Amino acid sequence: MSHLRGALAALAVTSTIWLAATPAAADDYMTCGKASGDEAIAACTHGIESGQYSGHQLAALFNNRCSEWNGKQDSDNALADCNEAIRIEPNYALAFFNRGNAYFDKGQYDGAIADYDQSIRLNPNYANAFSNRGNTYANKGQWDRAIADYNEALRLNPKHATALYNRGTAFNATHQPDRAIADFDLTIRLVPNQADAFYNRGIAYKAKGQLDRAIADYGQAIRLDPNYANAFNNRGNAYNAKGQFDLAIEDFNQAIRLNPNHTEALNNRGAAYNGKGQFDRAIEDFDQAIRTNPKYALAFYNRGYSWERKNNLQRALADYQRFAELAPSDPDGAKCVERVAKALNGR
Repeated sequence: MSHLRGALAALAVTSTIWLAATPAAADDYMTCGKASGDEAIAACTHGIESGQYSGHQLAALFNNRCSEWNGKQDSDNALADCNEAIRIEPNYALAFFNRGNAYFDKGQYDGAIADYDQSIRLNPNYANAFSNRGNTYANKGQWDRAIADYNEALRLNPKHATALYNRGTAFNATHQPDRAIADFDLTIRLVPNQADAFYNRGIAYKAKGQLDRAIADYGQAIRLDPNYANAFNNRGNAYNAKGQFDLAIEDFNQAIRLNPNHTEALNNRGAAYNGKGQFDRAIEDFDQAIRTNPKYALAFYNRGYSWERKNNLQRALADYQRFAELAPSDPDGAKCVERVAKALNGR
């Protein structure tokens, strides 16, 4: 099964417009705004603790340290600093934006959306706030709202590569492959070495049944990132669909080498062995896929097929029944159970 990797690109990073500092303290103040990581955090901290700043300048020190904590994925410290920036300056759009990023990283999406809303109210032309609010709606599965926000981000900044990429993934998720391909085309023009854009364009081509173009895009993603296990898996899946089982197995082998617990690749390699009539090897892969994820329905279905082809109908029936339990909306489960049960009763 093809699946999206990292449907959301990294949250956009913001910077602050700095006011002039007094000469004696300018080094810490400017370093806090222009440096990154530990260097910036140390300068921001020194500036805050110096007692020389108040008003917007002090709020800016807290806001920039908040942004740097976000970059280190230290959401709790980020929230504390952005809270302080907002307390000092209640209409500070960037501080609401950065606090929204911290809530996003903590998985507190409603809090993130509320802060992006406030950032947009204070600065209606801030494309990054629309883009990141779109990311948040996407993580909530609210694709229409996500797409609307990406549209607005792109209206404000037509070359916003992150918004283009994420809108493309949203179009993939809502089964609009032509629109997805158009967005990934533009993303690739802006960022030619982004492996994820080729990977997700490959998913769109696969959805359209254009397997050779999908294979080419997965191949380019692999060239850009040779450790891209999901790209090997999805290219193997496309080879499976073309009946090129040996090429598929080579790709699944690579995906499993990179990630020994790659459930989809184990299942898909089993499907390739089924295609080659090597049912015992297929069953071994389905067993392993089920060990890595005992609720992975498709592996039970495929293993049931292997047992059925081996004429072990009792085991086939058990696997089809388990598939039907895990995927009750899939009509194939009930059909397979009925077919195998009839065959057993007729013996």
